[in-house]
Amino acid sequence: MAYNLESSFQQASDLIHDFTCSPCKDDGLNNEAHFFCDECKKHYCNNCVQLHNKLFRTHSVLGRQDVSKWVGYSGLSPIEICDKHGDKKLELLCEDHDKLCCPICVSLTHRMCQSIKHIPDLAKGLKTQIDFKKLPADVDTITTRLQGITKKRTHNKQSLKDSGKKILAEIKSLRKKVIDKFDDIEKKTKDILENQLHEADDFLQDDIDKCTKLTDKLKTYLNTIQSQQDDNISYIAYKKCKDKMSDAESLLQELSTKPDTTLTFQADPRFEQCLSGLNALGEIITFQSKDMLNKFDILHVFKIKARSQYTVKMPSDKNTSSIHGICKLPGGEILITDYNNTNLKLLNSQYQVTASRDLPAKPLHLCHIAGYEAAVTLQDNSVHFIRVAGSTLTVSRKMTFPHDCIGISHHNGNLYVGSLTAIYQYTMSGQLVKKIYEDNSAKFTVNRFTVSRDGTKIYIPASSHNKLITIDTSGNILSTLLDPDFNWPYSVCVNDRGHTFVCSLNSKTVTQVDKDGKHKLATLATQKDGLRNPSSIWFDNPTSNLIVGGCQNELSVFALE
Repeated sequence: MAYNLESSFQQASDLIHDFTCSPCKDDGLNNEAHFFCDECKKHYCNNCVQLHNKLFRTHSVLGRQDVSKWVGYSGLSPIEICDKHGDKKLELLCEDHDKLCCPICVSLTHRMCQSIKHIPDLAKGLKTQIDFKKLPADVDTITTRLQGITKKRTHNKQSLKDSGKKILAEIKSLRKKVIDKFDDIEKKTKDILENQLHEADDFLQDDIDKCTKLTDKLKTYLNTIQSQQDDNISYIAYKKCKDKMSDAESLLQELSTKPDTTLTFQADPRFEQCLSGLNALGEIITFQSKDMLNKFDILHVFKIKARSQYTVKMPSDKNTSSIHGICKLPGGEILITDYNNTNLKLLNSQYQVTASRDLPAKPLHLCHIAGYEAAVTLQDNSVHFIRVAGSTLTVSRKMTFPHDCIGISHHNGNLYVGSLTAIYQYTMSGQLVKKIYEDNSAKFTVNRFTVSRDGTKIYIPASSHNKLITIDTSGNILSTLLDPDFNWPYSVCVNDRGHTFVCSLNSKTVTQVDKDGKHKLATLATQKDGLRNPSSIWFDNPTSNLIVGGCQNELSVFALE
């Protein structure tokens, strides 16, 4: 769509005109009038006067040469006219407010002011003052800076267009990869179908061949018996025919009990579930300032800019909420687990509860899997996979494990489940891959852990030891961090750039640590910030909001900078 720069400029212009076109002004435009119709009592620009003249051919239109006859003409320069009282001249300066005034302004707005000066008195010797002489240079400096910003913004607009083209190319490339993958899956499925059709066909043909062979034999023996005069040959044919009839009876009995061979297609439900849960191929993030870009610096130390609290208790809840798990879905919705009320809640992007689902046991933690699917650990040693479709939460499947299920995390098709003292790696079908880590030195050495976004590290809040332990996915301890903030560290989260955050239950703190888990960078929030036994934490990458839940009916949301 073409963009009318002239129209845009006119609409946004702050130019001062002694007379503004009346129709343009009604449309929110600021165009100078060059004509006046004494009968319509309206002013017109060069464009609007042409339409006026076609509609009202008998009206007398006055041009600029007769401006003294226009209604509203005061004989003033446009710059002298009071903005608030258009037919009055600016004659005074209120020094209390440093505002130019007409007499009406003074009587209505500035009558209580102490210092009102007459402009002619102030204008004496103005052109000899240093500030006046410097004005051209100062204006030139400021306009140069404005032009610099304009040029920078113009370049920024072009770079955005370039980025948009690049992103479109990435989207098309991703689409091609998805289609290629589907084509490959379709081909493999067709190959399986062809193989099974061939096997079924061979199986059925074998039965047909047996029946045909016996039929031919019986007909041959019967023909021999009926056409042969030699009794000896007839007897032999008779005996063989009886034998084959016995074989035929056995075959008929065998085949009559065999069911017909059928083929059906059972679609893998994960395809539809995955696709139905996706609203977009990915997330597009806009950065508007250096502060936002700084948040992508792995060494950046965050500060709290603002704090808000949102009630998540529902009328049907019988107990005070206790939020033990938080995760965000691709559409901006948020899932939380409420331990005390044994349910799972869905929040919209304004942190309002829009749906919930009761669970068969106390929910302990949850993690995002893919699309609109999440996994929740329950107190009965099970993991329930939850599908979100609109405002409906459904359990798509569940797994039971031979150990406690406390913390849970997912990365690249691997499911990590923690007991009180160990972390296990499972496939998404529930098959144990290996036990990654175990510490039996105390009762609660593994709490709500998380896997780094690149899948190379696992951050473990060792609650009984008041430590944060960082391991690799082979179970090797990379670092151990002990800090006064960590009085029963409870849950950990990590954002896309590796910034790591820990909430501690008893010290009622939220702490930022470095990506290696070796150093504390900052204490971000304490009990003074409204924290009460914080037990769950989530960093929202697009907004840089840190979401914290605990044993209270409110969810705390900290805007970080």
